[in-house]
Amino acid sequence: MRVPPFESYKGLLQSTGLLIAGIIIGSALFLSIYHQQLNTILIENRELIAENEKLMLDNNTYKKTRNQQSVVNQIDVVVESSPLNPLDKVTEQEIEKRVRNDLAVIKGQKISVIAESPHIYQSLLSKKTYRGILDKDYMVNMKTMLLIQTELKVWVFAEEFKRTTM
Repeated sequence: MRVPPFESYKGLLQSTGLLIAGIIIGSALFLSIYHQQLNTILIENRELIAENEKLMLDNNTYKKTRNQQSVVNQIDVVVESSPLNPLDKVTEQEIEKRVRNDLAVIKGQKISVIAESPHIYQSLLSKKTYRGILDKDYMVNMKTMLLIQTELKVWVFAEEFKRTTM
């Protein structure tokens, strides 16, 4: 029995190998681009959902207190972090949402009551720890609380909470 010479198939084997390598590299490149786009869309979707929830809550509050001018109707939270350890968007949104939920007791209250004792409301967020945000814990401190007309603006500083084990 004769074995055919492989010298005649050498070019065909090389081109087949090059085609298979090109297919693998092309599919890896496509999947990386697809993953990046999907990640961007998911983050944008979370941002829009959070904004929608905030607007729905603000709208309900406005409907309840639209004729009263001296009550807090809206709470805006600004989350800041250290430049060495910046927080990602999803974490910032979750911290903002939780802080807004903690300060929900202020909505609908008279501005004069809040102005008389701001330290009580600041103590709500002094060194408060929020657990389970993307499998990490964060400690929040209130930096500034500003009351403008019917809007309460709160600036908080958030950093990752490191547990010390003894």
